[in-house]
Amino acid sequence: MKTKLFFVFLTYLFIATLFLSNSFAQDYTTWHLPEGTKARLGKGEVKNVAYSPDGNTLAVAAGIGIWLYDLQTYQELSLLTRHSRSVDSVAFSPDGQTLASGSGDKTIRLWDVATGEHKQTLQAQTGYVRSVIFSSDGQTLVSGSLDGTIRLWDVATGKHKQTLQGHGRLVYSVVFSPDGQTLASGSGDNTIRLWDATTGKHKQTLQGHTGYVYSVAFSSDGQTLASGSLDETIRLWDVATGEHKQTLQGHTRHVGSVAFSPDGQILASGSWDSTIRLWDVATGEHKQTLQGHTGHVDSVVFSPDGQTLASGSLDGTIRLWDVATGEHKQTLQGHTDWVRSVVFSPDGQTLASGSSDGTVLLWHITSTTTKHP
Repeated sequence: MKTKLFFVFLTYLFIATLFLSNSFAQDYTTWHLPEGTKARLGKGEVKNVAYSPDGNTLAVAAGIGIWLYDLQTYQELSLLTRHSRSVDSVAFSPDGQTLASGSGDKTIRLWDVATGEHKQTLQAQTGYVRSVIFSSDGQTLVSGSLDGTIRLWDVATGKHKQTLQGHGRLVYSVVFSPDGQTLASGSGDNTIRLWDATTGKHKQTLQGHTGYVYSVAFSSDGQTLASGSLDETIRLWDVATGEHKQTLQGHTRHVGSVAFSPDGQILASGSWDSTIRLWDVATGEHKQTLQGHTGHVDSVVFSPDGQTLASGSLDGTIRLWDVATGEHKQTLQGHTDWVRSVVFSPDGQTLASGSSDGTVLLWHITSTTTKHP
């Protein structure tokens, strides 16, 4: 397999360009581009990036608002600016028509993706909104907050439906199970809680970690939950019973990111010890340690076909790894600061990386198979 990488460098310009004419704003996207790049997009410190379900639109959560980009033309569609503080999280509805944004101003806002129109402000939060996520049917939005609560909202009306209480500290991560029936939340109180996504009823409290739980993820069949913690371990849990199944040990600093392969057989964990580890989910066996980063690894993600793992690091690079062999395939360089988010497009052909350096890079990945005699 020979991999060819092309990238689009998305550099963030000064906010002053917002006041220039539309024709000027279009012109700067092609000025003095580095060799091998196609467009320059965006402004403000990058906090989070998300693809629309069809892969045609990119949302960038930044210090001054949310930028929406057309990925066919690399042109700005909208700048959404009603939040009064920086935006930390964005999520598209399953149909791609609505965008949700969570902010340090303690609100969630809903936006019309096609027009950029502001639709709703959800104001019942009492803490910094760390995460937002839509249910699989698009009818419910879930938000996790610094105050330790999780809130459920009716997307059509903006009405507050439920407040899920029980965590004693901030909620770092909230995810839906694949069937949309269960919510899992990881918290600074060292626990994971499972909730009925329809009624908001508390189902289980998963205890055992001795440090903050930074990341939680469901396997593709929804039967296993993985959690990564400040205590340097990953734990696997039976979702139906809440039973602790495995403790995966080997990292020497906290685990900031966990991700299941699409088939649910492999778990990847990214750690502040600068390594990624691959684990056999069925047995808990350590399969590979992926080394090469020289800084904290905060983000790991599998390609949709499960063959490639991407990792983003404090060292400013993204690395691509062969999942089957653990072999390092490519180092993607261009950022000058911490890579906080890496996300594959739905078709797996593009990788987006967001960094503290105020840039997003789009890496276009195409593969050709070489036949040997």
